[in-house]
Amino acid sequence: MLLSALRKTAPTAAFSAFALALVACGGASSDEPAAEPAAEANTTGALADMALGDQNAPVTIIEYASVTCPHCAAFHESIFPDIKKAYIETGKVKFVFREFPTAPANLSVAGSMLARCAADKGGMDAYFLVLDALFKTQRTWIYGDTRDELIKIASQAGMDEDGFQACVGRQELIDLINENVSEGAEKYEVNSTPSFIVGGQLRHFSTTEDFAAAIEEQLAKTENKE
Repeated sequence: MLLSALRKTAPTAAFSAFALALVACGGASSDEPAAEPAAEANTTGALADMALGDQNAPVTIIEYASVTCPHCAAFHESIFPDIKKAYIETGKVKFVFREFPTAPANLSVAGSMLARCAADKGGMDAYFLVLDALFKTQRTWIYGDTRDELIKIASQAGMDEDGFQACVGRQELIDLINENVSEGAEKYEVNSTPSFIVGGQLRHFSTTEDFAAAIEEQLAKTENKE
């Protein structure tokens, strides 16, 4: 199903920039250094830099992920809850999520846009609630009746069918997701999902223990600087 089929009119050429950014889920880890995380955007609602945790936390982690990536869904189901409880909710980590669409990219973009539109009414909490729903029901909305399933998710965020139609027609959201893809690929050398920027380095994690160890290492470095 093409993304254009999800709405009545759609400038499909606007999605051509994603053709060069398509990547496979998963991937090997890398020790190549990358630049420090970008400063938080000064915008709110759908265009905000989506983040959880204390904005002044000593450690910032950026995740580049796709709502159509099975490995990303598995991470958010089995690893992220423990990391969130131990480090994000305790003020030790600020966790930033940035979209990096993978195949089928048209559906990944649509899901990402839906999550961002939810933030217009409910803020970042609504964004992450929709993101969680997209991961939990990933196979259902990708392989089922995509439009109807996404509208169901949209309704959980207080968005009706007309709101959904308007959401997936927002060019500024397409542009923002394109910017996230470009930054991830060019600035941080992201080429698979999920990918994480920890301490300025591109990292991948397969267990909670490995992720926690990387966070503890960064926390120790921040303590030594004080």
